[in-house]
Amino acid sequence: MSLSNALNAAVSGLKANQAAVDLASRNIANATTPGYTRKVGSQTNLIAGGEGIGVSVRAAVREVDNYLFGQLQRSSGITSKLDVRSEFLTRVDQMFGTPDSETSVAAYINRLGTAFQDLATTPESTVTREATLAAAEEMSVELNRMSDEIQQMRRETERRLNDAVSRANGALEKIHDLNLKISANQGGSIADLQDERDVALRELASLMDIRTVEREGGRLSVFTTGGNLLLDTQPAKLSFDEHPTLSASSFYNSDPALREVGTVTLQIGGSAPIDLLRDGTIRQGEIAGLVEMRDTTLVEAQAQLDEIAHALAKSLSETTITSAAVAGPPAGFDVDLAGLQNGDQINLTYTQTPGGTQRQVTIIRVDDPATLPLSNTVTPNAGDTVVGVAWGGSAGAFATNLDAALAAASINIDTSNPAGTTLRIVDDGVGATTDVDAVTATVTATGLTGQGTGLPLFVDGINAQAAYTASQDGVTQKVGFASRIAVNASVAADPSSLVVYSTSPATDAGDPARPTDLLERLTGTSRAFDPATGIGGTGQPFEGGVDEFARRVVSFQANELVLANRALDSQQVVQLGLEEKVQNTTGVSIDDEMAQLLLLQNAYAANARVMSAVQDMMSLLTSILR
Repeated sequence: MSLSNALNAAVSGLKANQAAVDLASRNIANATTPGYTRKVGSQTNLIAGGEGIGVSVRAAVREVDNYLFGQLQRSSGITSKLDVRSEFLTRVDQMFGTPDSETSVAAYINRLGTAFQDLATTPESTVTREATLAAAEEMSVELNRMSDEIQQMRRETERRLNDAVSRANGALEKIHDLNLKISANQGGSIADLQDERDVALRELASLMDIRTVEREGGRLSVFTTGGNLLLDTQPAKLSFDEHPTLSASSFYNSDPALREVGTVTLQIGGSAPIDLLRDGTIRQGEIAGLVEMRDTTLVEAQAQLDEIAHALAKSLSETTITSAAVAGPPAGFDVDLAGLQNGDQINLTYTQTPGGTQRQVTIIRVDDPATLPLSNTVTPNAGDTVVGVAWGGSAGAFATNLDAALAAASINIDTSNPAGTTLRIVDDGVGATTDVDAVTATVTATGLTGQGTGLPLFVDGINAQAAYTASQDGVTQKVGFASRIAVNASVAADPSSLVVYSTSPATDAGDPARPTDLLERLTGTSRAFDPATGIGGTGQPFEGGVDEFARRVVSFQANELVLANRALDSQQVVQLGLEEKVQNTTGVSIDDEMAQLLLLQNAYAANARVMSAVQDMMSLLTSILR
């Protein structure tokens, strides 16, 4: 070999060494960078013909398992959604407290029950009366606080959804930018660009469930799993219309005119925006998790608080109005509607003949006809038929409207207003298809005396102090009631009303009748609770005292957190397993790369010695020629 050839071979070897060192360095850098750690290349070819000494080069290609990466992307979305669920349920559980905690919502009800019990023992005691009022005030304030916290969490989901959608747009822009660079660099080294794109894809997959399709030139098109195009030649635009002031009565609706919370829309070019929440297009990822919290989990938690507040107010203030039999024919009952308010109800039991099937009808007064018709789910009672009836301004108009409503429901019962505020409900006479078995009215006491031992201890609104009747007009009065429940200012101003329920004859100051009855209503009387709270079912609603329901709610939230954490733990095992498989399949071994760097160091030294020897020989040759 001539000296020139030897020198060229050494230079060539040094250049190959430099490329190999650069490749190993990038692999090591990738291995220590968060995100994907795909190997840029692997040792494949030896320099032929002795060009260089012990030097190998790596092809700038990636070892890719697209199926495995797709699985990892999907897993990232599931993990992110479960992360969000676990985070919020942890906060909800801490707010509701543990079943044995003195600060749980159930504990506040227990303390109110204890106060009623103490008051029944010493009804004449001013101190005991004040203590009972204090327990009621603590109860209402705690429900206000918890409700406000639930709505703060819902408003937080709105803010975080806005941020998540912004990050999704950023990820789409990044993927698009890297698509262009990869397409423009075909034939060159694109491994680093593909790695960057994978990191952006994983970020997007953690936000929403996606699938990818490889196109010509190494580009990737991105779709939602529902088939909506997110990126092809240009990225689509995702938008979120944040509603920062949402409240307990703010809900998602596919009709934009009725929707009171934000939604995620997708727009491609000049096309009409697509609501991605309407059809449940986004099912996994952080966005899906936040939507689930805002529209389902936290709404259910609010419903539980509202149901507790509703049960507190109604159980203590409800009064049953009995009816008087009408001999007939047609036979039935007369009931007085003087105390019937908007939201109060009439309970009708009749028997269908022939066959003898007994049926229940709940008749609810409404003042706004636009509210009608009412759903059977308005009451938690399994199997009853709910009939909403517009008051119309008088008992006579109400009787006429009720008669029409019953006919529309195919219930062969006649109603009329024989006089004053009396409602008469009778069977169909000669038709002989129905028999009226019982009629009562359940009305809300508003006065402190003269309506039995019930007491409107809790009202709607700290300032407005409206009677709580569970009105169905407009937004149902029960929605968000936990945030508004307050102690009746009239009771607070006159603590003796906790005992005195009649002025004629006057109730004795030491009479335990009212506090004893209030205790029974709170802890002893069984009532059905709304299945929309997640407690009980539509066919078999939970029944029990208010205190029992509160304890069940606390246990429910604790169990929900256990299930959420268990699901997250299981998913994290899956996630780690997939990441390990990806690492083993396409990742970088630091030990191997460091060993390769040592070999390259030795090869560099050998090539350097060749160059040094050639230089010495050329110097010697030059001196000889002189």
